Amino acid sequence: MTAFKVRGPAVGGPSFEAWVTDQSFATILAVGLTVSVLLVVIAVGVLTMGRLRFRAGLGGAGGDLVSLFDYATADRADDATADKAMARFSSTRITLRDSDGSTIDVWGWDRGEVTVARHDAVQNRWAQWHTDLNLLIEFPAIHDVAHEEFAVRILDTSETATKTRERWENDRADHSRLRAFEAAVDAFDRALFDGEHQAKLLGRGPSLDPVLKRVMDDAAHLVEVLRRPDTTDDDRDRTMRVLFKALKPIVGERAVEIPELDPFLMKQITTTKTK
Repeated sequence: MTAFKVRGPAVGGPSFEAWVTDQSFATILAVGLTVSVLLVVIAVGVLTMGRLRFRAGLGGAGGDLVSLFDYATADRADDATADKAMARFSSTRITLRDSDGSTIDVWGWDRGEVTVARHDAVQNRWAQWHTDLNLLIEFPAIHDVAHEEFAVRILDTSETATKTRERWENDRADHSRLRAFEAAVDAFDRALFDGEHQAKLLGRGPSLDPVLKRVMDDAAHLVEVLRRPDTTDDDRDRTMRVLFKALKPIVGERAVEIPELDPFLMKQITTTKTK
């Protein structure tokens, strides 16, 4: 029978327990250093991606690594190549305004989609000035294209934004069309914002065009009658008919979108179909 004996450290050297402790410490140290290096590499990568995202105009969480690589490559190339790469990126987060002063943040990975969202928001805000009776009656100067330059500017920039959007939608790969669409939406938004401010300053006061003021004063009285709870159905119907005729020359075909006039319009449609 053979016996095995574990040899201890040499006389005067460290004990077996100390040797084991030293080995554990070395292992922990090696693992700690490895983890530290990995964390530094990850941190540098995150910072680099963040810098590229900022320069590319990207916003929000997550990322399109392929597009980000394209931007990093294009950043070292000529401007034309960079423009093509930029066409694939989102704009930074933007704030959309409503006619009542409220705002909403919008962002996305595609610049075209973000611009479409901005355009839709401005169009919706402009539509409210045609269908909200309170806005329409209290601040009618925004529709006075015969006398107010800011009202004409809103119509012109609205038409331009619609046309540039159609051109871009016909060829979404053309980045110059996207930039034209973005510029047109910016101009439309600024014109509407300025028009809203100017119209609210004028209100329905004496500085308003006299004819328009008289029409809106009458319309305000009709709306008051329409909203009174003691107004009979027949009076309500007659009031809506007169109000519709007064407002249509000002807001055009959008008069049919005014919610308060919907019962009258539905009755008109039903009567027409039965004839």
